[in-house]
This record gives sequence, C-alpha cells and structure tokens, in this order.
Amino acid sequence: MDARFPAGPPDYIHRVAGVRIWRIAPTLWWQLGGLLWSPAMKEPWTTGEEYHASCAADHEAGSASCTCGVYAFYTPKLAQAGGYWAAGDRLVAGVIGAAGDVDLASSGMRAGRATVEAIFTAGAADALLPLTRQEIADGYGAEVIDEDDYEEFCERRDLIVFSPDDF
Repeated sequence: MDARFPAGPPDYIHRVAGVRIWRIAPTLWWQLGGLLWSPAMKEPWTTGEEYHASCAADHEAGSASCTCGVYAFYTPKLAQAGGYWAAGDRLVAGVIGAAGDVDLASSGMRAGRATVEAIFTAGAADALLPLTRQEIADGYGAEVIDEDDYEEFCERRDLIVFSPDDF
C-alpha cells in the first residue's frame, strides 16, 4: 500500500496534466513518424494519436517498479526549475494529458500513456523551428498557449493538476 494513498491509488476519470519537452522532427522523412520526438530517445510521438510508452520488461509502462514511461513535471515552473525547458535547438515545451499507470513523485510523474494537449509559446521563435507551433498543435489536436495560462487551460480541459504541496 502506498502511504500517499491509504485507501489505495485513486481512480481518475480525467487525465493528469504534465509539462514536458519534445524535439521537433527536422525533416519531412522524420516527420512521417511524428512531428514530436522524445528528446532523450529516438522515438516519435505519432501525430494525432495517444503515445504509449514501452518497456522491455513484461509489464504496463509507467509501473512503480520500473523507470519506463512518459516523464513530466507538474507545472511549467517546476520544469524550468528542473532545467527541463525548451531552451535548445528544435525543442518545444507543452502540456500532456497522462493516463494509464501514473506514478506520482514530489515534482512530477511517469505515465504509461499520454496525449499532447498544448504547445507553449515559450522558447525559440517559430521562424527558427522546422514547423510552427500552430502546425505542431494542429497535428495533435492540441492548442498553442502561454505557459502563464497553464492552470486555466488545464481547468478548461478537465486535466487534473498536482503540485508538490499535494505530497
């Protein structure tokens, strides 16, 4: 039993909001796999689909007993403080809606599945990116928002927002 949830893990109806970065696919050839790619792994987030993390072990990705899954911070400020922000070449930050097995920690989470919900306006100018933020957002059925509008956006989309104060 998890001490954070004495009655057992909560069963969420809505997705959990998270903040992460992606690398934008640089060429049309790469974009066929997906417009956004994980920055640390050579794995695309297929355009217009829910991303399913994978693991070589025989379990659902995002399990508390493994390190596989989709990583995200709870808020833009936590992502920035953690040095995980769209400051590099071809990087964008945005909002995910996490689902499946979700392992919550003090400043962020790991999940088995996620959807791209929004792309932030922060970072390099669109003219310096292979695709504009709006083109990326359109490909995933997402929106382009300012990171200062994160909580309002999550509320409007019925995304659950956690903070370190919750733990």
